[in-house]
Amino acid sequence: MSGFFEHLPATGAICAHRGARSIAPENTLLAFEAAQRSGAHLLETDVQMSADEQLVLFHDRGLKRTTNVADHPAFVGRARKALTSFAYEELRLLDAGSWFLQQDPFKTLVQNEVPATITQQIPEQRIPLLKEVLEHCRTHDFPLNLEIKGKLPRAKMHRRLELLVDEIKRAGCEDLILVSSFEHDNLHLLKTLSPALATAALVERSHPRHLLNYLQELQVAAYHPRHDLVDEKLIQCLAAAGIKTNIWTVNDPQRFGFFAAAGATFICTDWPQTMASPAL
Repeated sequence: MSGFFEHLPATGAICAHRGARSIAPENTLLAFEAAQRSGAHLLETDVQMSADEQLVLFHDRGLKRTTNVADHPAFVGRARKALTSFAYEELRLLDAGSWFLQQDPFKTLVQNEVPATITQQIPEQRIPLLKEVLEHCRTHDFPLNLEIKGKLPRAKMHRRLELLVDEIKRAGCEDLILVSSFEHDNLHLLKTLSPALATAALVERSHPRHLLNYLQELQVAAYHPRHDLVDEKLIQCLAAAGIKTNIWTVNDPQRFGFFAAAGATFICTDWPQTMASPAL
């Protein structure tokens, strides 16, 4: 079986952060499809677990920012609860698209940068199941970076990761998946469940001490620092040790080009359509 990085160019791959979220509501099937059509080489998305142990793709702890939970009659008095408090049968009732039309978070609607074919489908969007996206990725041989969200008690996280590994194997997607997390204990745990799955350590504020040794002990395939923590020397140092560096989140094409030239394997962006010739 080929490895995850064999599906990507050696450097400068375009990773669609939560899909093409500048032109479609983030972490929806529509955003993922738009990203692929825009020329992205892979997707990045976030994995959480519902109260009835369904794995879903959603970024925030709560539902208010990107759904209509505050206005839905079925959620009266519960709109502030975490996603993990609800069964999937409840979550699928929510509109996960119309907020994008109302807020225009990237001002792409007002600037007429969202194709009509996308705009028409936005109100239909729901919170997707992981298995829906895995099926799409397997069908199209399209790589996927899954970020494990949240810090949970070990037993509950173990269960979530067990389900994650089972779904990836059931879909036959082991070679298409890179699993990342800010909580590096999650990566240790995942390796006990599936040693062959590629993993990556996310960092936001600073590098761990003795970085190279730290990453080697984690047995990660890649390091995912925030863009302002990275320079060419770091990328090359890790590459010499066989560790890929992937950057988040870069929306300026010139900055994107800098990291690509420096040797970053992939760069996450909210604007995959501006980093490649769009085919929307």
